[in-house]
Amino acid sequence: MSLSFFYVAIQREKRSTMKYTNPVIKGFHPDPSICFDGKSYYLVCSSFEYFPCLPIFKSQDLLNWQFKQYAIDCPDHINLKEISNSMGLFAPTIRFFEETYFLVCTNVTQGNFICHTKNLDHGWSDPIWINCPFGIDPSLSFIDGRFFFQLAASMKGKNSILQFEIDPYSGKMLTDPVEISQGCGGRDAEAPHLFKKDEWYYLILAEGGTREGHMVTIQRSKSINGPYEGASMNPILSNRDIKSPLQAVGHADFFQDKEGFWWLTALATRPKRHFTLLGRETILLPVEWIDGWPVVNQTGNASVEVETDRFSKSVKQRNEPVPFLCKKLQSVRLPIDYTYDTDLVIDNLPTRLGTSKDEPIAFLSLSQADTDCCFETTLMVDECQEGNFGIAIYKDDLHFCQFGLRKTKHQTELFSSKIIFDLHLHRSNNLKDRKRLTLKLSGDSNSYNLLIIDGTSTVVFKDQIAVRHFTNECSDSKFTGVQLGVFAEAATGKTRFITPELRYQ
Repeated sequence: MSLSFFYVAIQREKRSTMKYTNPVIKGFHPDPSICFDGKSYYLVCSSFEYFPCLPIFKSQDLLNWQFKQYAIDCPDHINLKEISNSMGLFAPTIRFFEETYFLVCTNVTQGNFICHTKNLDHGWSDPIWINCPFGIDPSLSFIDGRFFFQLAASMKGKNSILQFEIDPYSGKMLTDPVEISQGCGGRDAEAPHLFKKDEWYYLILAEGGTREGHMVTIQRSKSINGPYEGASMNPILSNRDIKSPLQAVGHADFFQDKEGFWWLTALATRPKRHFTLLGRETILLPVEWIDGWPVVNQTGNASVEVETDRFSKSVKQRNEPVPFLCKKLQSVRLPIDYTYDTDLVIDNLPTRLGTSKDEPIAFLSLSQADTDCCFETTLMVDECQEGNFGIAIYKDDLHFCQFGLRKTKHQTELFSSKIIFDLHLHRSNNLKDRKRLTLKLSGDSNSYNLLIIDGTSTVVFKDQIAVRHFTNECSDSKFTGVQLGVFAEAATGKTRFITPELRYQ
């Protein structure tokens, strides 16, 4: 490192410091992008096959994030029918310029779109589809009164970063696409984010794939269209060569906070014994500029614990989980009807989980945010129609588990159903003279325990399944995490889930 780096480190030691922990947004929240509007920070993540789409979080201090809204909540605005797991909406970018918020994203079956709003409380404009070469991971840069659009496209069997000027309100291309980079030598150059600092244009990239080899690289140029030269210390961020609780670190977005400090947000995973259950999560790391290049987290590695002097003593990281009864609930591909206050009431639908890609399924869920968890809800047996009702663990259409209550004309059963690719396991036993049933799912690093308890606190059904079946390494869905939720599979009526609660230890 240069002498200037050590000078910065010594100066920092003179200030009071605090520690915060990563991830700052836990669970399946990948591909984060941040903007600052002068008052608040807003962060958006990928949503893939889940609806509503593109969750947006708000923060005043960068450490505590509250879910604010989904950017797309109208099914007419996006087509998720027939898509496979881990397809759908990829890698959005959010920006703020001239009192307007802009959002760009890719739906892999439709192309790239852009939308905007001057007031987030009023929602976003309808998506405007951009007539440009197909690519993923779009980004926007507002530089010297001009608006530049970047995306990663496959050109002659190799990823290239394309750039063109755009009208951000109409989506019209103002110039032809220009190839500005093919990356820094790693495979799958993608996730371009471009910004200007001092006299340089900096291009941030993700390379090495989005799993164990993931990394962040950087290039710079005196001209916005290049040629771009890579940093000698590339990659500037990666955990691919170190033993760390955080792995697959990459897909970064740089930004400045209200004090002028530089940061990046990126994705990372927290594997247990080399198996990744929770999907890709959002992390935050400080950035220093040394000799015209960024130094990330002092070491170029991501850490769970970060010590910094950039926050006031009044800032405390609370790590508050999202309650299950909230507007963040999602369904798979298509919307369903439901209401909630202290209870959750879902309109029943006959389509079963994992059986259709073009019909709505009465399954509502949140992403699992930590390994040790407990999810409970209660059903009144007499209120349930003929059908299947209960709690589900969902990774993808070939890896999920359901347990709960099954009613037919002739009998009522308690059941569990485990779908693990080609392994289908079903258990059931008859239920008699029970009016109230509490379903309890508890998870740890090894297994999920499935319990059904009657009104006298007696366990009347129990089962177990290994968490490994729902990990990225064992499933067909490498981009998403585990969803925990409730389902109501019946031809008619509604189902009331009493006080569903998702807790973490």
